[in-house]
Amino acid sequence: MPRTTPLASIAATLAVAGLLIGACSSSAPDVGRSGTGGSGESSARGGSGGTGGSAQGGTSGKGASGGTSNATGGSSNGTSTGGSATGGSANATSSGGSGAYPTNACEGLAMDNGGQGGDQACTGVASEAEPVAVDLFIMMDRSISMAQLVPGTDLTRWQALEQAVQDFATSTRGDDIRAGLGFFGLTGGSDDAIDCIQSRYSEPVVPIDTLDQSGPAIVSAMNDMAPGGLTPTGPALAGALDYAASWAKDHPGRATGVVLVSDGYPTQCAERSLSEIAAIAEQAHLNAPYVRTYVIGLDAEFNLDAIALSGGTHVAFKVDKGDISGSFSAALHNVANTKLACEYALPPPPAGNQKLDLTRVQVIYSTAGDASNEEIPALSGIDACANSPNGGWYYDNPSAPMSIMVCPCTCARFDAGRVDVRVGCRPAVGPR
Repeated sequence: MPRTTPLASIAATLAVAGLLIGACSSSAPDVGRSGTGGSGESSARGGSGGTGGSAQGGTSGKGASGGTSNATGGSSNGTSTGGSATGGSANATSSGGSGAYPTNACEGLAMDNGGQGGDQACTGVASEAEPVAVDLFIMMDRSISMAQLVPGTDLTRWQALEQAVQDFATSTRGDDIRAGLGFFGLTGGSDDAIDCIQSRYSEPVVPIDTLDQSGPAIVSAMNDMAPGGLTPTGPALAGALDYAASWAKDHPGRATGVVLVSDGYPTQCAERSLSEIAAIAEQAHLNAPYVRTYVIGLDAEFNLDAIALSGGTHVAFKVDKGDISGSFSAALHNVANTKLACEYALPPPPAGNQKLDLTRVQVIYSTAGDASNEEIPALSGIDACANSPNGGWYYDNPSAPMSIMVCPCTCARFDAGRVDVRVGCRPAVGPR
């Protein structure tokens, strides 16, 4: 499968430029660090400008251990790679120099708040939003550490994963879920000439297809593979995103995501830092065709949240060491739940209209068990999420949209409740 040019060039660019983008719990220096208050921190990444810019530390942050702390010297400058950015609050990151993307759940605007241009008196046609179906490409770590025994059992990690993958591939068959599979590293040894070539990972072991078709092949591929070798995470993720981007371009109207599964730090291919790997995921998330990166970690001590956050999926799924099979299966099912994609199909035009008026679309959220409604403000694009405290939504393609996308903090809000799209009404407008 030919690689898509933007993603295919990312790894090479990072390797040459030595670009380091700050990420949570990375061994690399954080960018825009907000002082030293305890174990907490807040980070912000600079834009695309040259090195030597500045970043202001945020107010407070959340450490890997889950504790919070007040940042000392909140207004002090920190070193930033590329452009300037302002550090966000807890659990926030920034992208492209445009500020911080909040990822904690945020509330929309009250429906009686018409002060931002909302057409609250309008009686448009409302219908429950339909989450876009999700297509998944699983990039599975098969390094030698997968041969370790699960505590208290006679099963290896790999054998537990085999059971979980079989459960996923068989119990969800018949649903509108498509999945494919790849492995890293390739040789089961430490041959950089093969294991570190990004393009090799853009060729799937099992191509994406409906689970009715790909499920048996995924199970068979897992059974035929054995743990071995090191962990070339960087080129593996970049190649997987290349394949997923190519798939997404050929299948508009569906969400596409890469599921990165790993149990350890990158240990091959110049041991690329987590911040660099997070940058690869971020580029795929922010640029058409907008491929998200889901992360499932098999080691609680290995913090993969930075990659998931940059890849648009908020936080990594953590697998229970005592029940790898059960918790990994649950994580796959959760990822495959299309509501997690937070991408919704564009509604049809009202009856009698031949064309949908894109300037008259509202997104309404109703909290479960609560009669009150919130309006999610309309934004110009994902960059505006950084400056919108009430979250927001935007079109996947402003000129020819097929889907409604929502900001990370709005996505977190949608874990429960009902999402409606109302056409024929002018929306409340958020940051332009």
